[in-house]
Amino acid sequence: MIEHELTIEKINGQKIVGKIFIPEKGLQKYPAVIFSHGFNENYRQLEHHAADYAESGIASIMFDFCGGGTDTLSDGRLDQMTILTEADDLEAVIDAVLKLDFIDSDRLFLHGDSMGGFISAYVAARLPELIRALVLWYPAFVIPDDAKRRIETGDNICFGLEISPDFARTSDIDIFGIISKYTGPVKIIHGDKDPVVPYTYSERAVSVYKDAELTILSGAGHGFGEEDDRTARAESIEFIKSYI
Repeated sequence: MIEHELTIEKINGQKIVGKIFIPEKGLQKYPAVIFSHGFNENYRQLEHHAADYAESGIASIMFDFCGGGTDTLSDGRLDQMTILTEADDLEAVIDAVLKLDFIDSDRLFLHGDSMGGFISAYVAARLPELIRALVLWYPAFVIPDDAKRRIETGDNICFGLEISPDFARTSDIDIFGIISKYTGPVKIIHGDKDPVVPYTYSERAVSVYKDAELTILSGAGHGFGEEDDRTARAESIEFIKSYI
């Protein structure tokens, strides 16, 4: 597996930092998965997925959202980040990846965890013609409901961290109406013991997608443990391989 550093400059001047992992199989163009991390996380927490994807001949692109966490390598602060800024970041990454001569633009996939799942689903609905298929792990479709609560309470603290007051505007987003515009294949994996995002949100998502399947992992919470992580990764890779 070959690693390349990734730096993307957005229109507003902010820089997105990440990494590209390429299989060593000598192909001219690789199918690729763009990974989106969750709230207050970073792409280093996702790097362990890359080796298994590379073994299947799939490139992995990972990056930090601007202001996406306290340990982000990209520009921006957590209290400036919103759903819309992260959506813009992911779209900037997609645009950059599609220009790489070793990536097959017809075989581009998105994979998102938690809030990254929300963003991936949101962006796939905005750019449906570019995304071959979508993988979501415990996607945080609860965010608009949580934003409504924040408006009522005036609370701008999330998991002990101050977030942008603009985050509350997410309450106006009809996320299930939006994601239904993506008609490609979707794989959702969720734990039935998730205390942050109840799996019923994923059940609703499957009901609005045209072509979606849901795997419920018994006993799994929000953020999979090692065994559940391996299981979910294997299922995700097999799902993606079926559309390569």
